[in-house]
Amino acid sequence: MTTTMVYHAAVRGIRLEKVESELVGDIDLRGFLAISDEVRPGYQEIRVNFKVETNPENVETLKELIRLSPVYDVVSNGTRVIVQVAKK
Repeated sequence: MTTTMVYHAAVRGIRLEKVESELVGDIDLRGFLAISDEVRPGYQEIRVNFKVETNPENVETLKELIRLSPVYDVVSNGTRVIVQVAKK
């Protein structure tokens, strides 16, 4: 998500002096460790915080650019996953 924001900002001529990103998530270990069938093994919520040194008028545009991220898309919309395991 950070890379997407930076790349798209560069293409649009938005100057970024500094970018920091922090991701924090809530996960119930009962699901992750398969202790409970009632709890998903994944995150219940993921929070992404950005600190950006740029002109104030760029902030709303940067929020929109983040939504172009493939990672944002897969996490917020879900993607079909095909898993194969083969013995060598």
